[in-house]
Amino acid sequence: DRRLLQRAIIEAGVSARASGRTSVLTEDVARALRSLDELAGMRWERALDMADCLELYTEGFTGQVFNRPGEHWPEADVTILNLGLFANEGFEDKLALSVIGLVNHVNSLAERTRYQDRQIILCFDEAHIVTTHPLLAPYLTKASKVWGRRYAVWLWLATQNMDDFPASARRMLTTLEWWIALYMPPEEIEQLARFRELSAEQKALLQAVRKEPGHYTEGVLLHDDRVALFRNVPPPLILALAQTEQHERAERARIMRQQHCSELEAAYVIARRIEAERGGAC
Repeated sequence: DRRLLQRAIIEAGVSARASGRTSVLTEDVARALRSLDELAGMRWERALDMADCLELYTEGFTGQVFNRPGEHWPEADVTILNLGLFANEGFEDKLALSVIGLVNHVNSLAERTRYQDRQIILCFDEAHIVTTHPLLAPYLTKASKVWGRRYAVWLWLATQNMDDFPASARRMLTTLEWWIALYMPPEEIEQLARFRELSAEQKALLQAVRKEPGHYTEGVLLHDDRVALFRNVPPPLILALAQTEQHERAERARIMRQQHCSELEAAYVIARRIEAERGGAC
């Protein structure tokens, strides 16, 4: 399979260059596979199978994403990639391609800046989406072991439910040096204990954590050398902008209709309410 793909990619590149193009598209590789008609038996059938699979990435929305000339990732202090549709069930293959493309960019950036003192943070929200992926989980596990030691690239994983992490993610999670555990019920503390050994004192501290919606959330910082209890008090506007629960969205929509304002202006209204409840003035 590797040899067939290698040959098809090379022939697609030669063909693209001969036609004056600078990029090889997915459809070019599929076409090159179909042109290998001198093959016989199972090898020819395999080439056709791979061409059929590649052509799934040349049509519709998937084709718009994966069958067009690419561009280099722009230089930026912060890059945010919204996976959107690809984070849903049934799009695991597209998710893998997208994340691997991002990680390859991080690798290239880390190689280029390895002699600088600037660090790189790669953060995944809803991290269970990648840690449960059969292709991405081992890929990230291997990469993260090299990043911190050689390139000062730090992998941050954020999730709202440790139950979403399968046992197969243990290899990756046990390599994490720092854990920031916000308020969690007792059953989630037990889920955390699946991947990190917790002493009786640490469990007691996690159980002592409290939260007051709209005001603060406490958490515990866990490291091999230290354990600390902290309280997070988000600014009212940040808290208002981060509201995604259905009743919170409904309240924001009600304010928009009532005051004929934008969603951002409605968030400012909610922020002023939160500040007033805290006893201050926004």
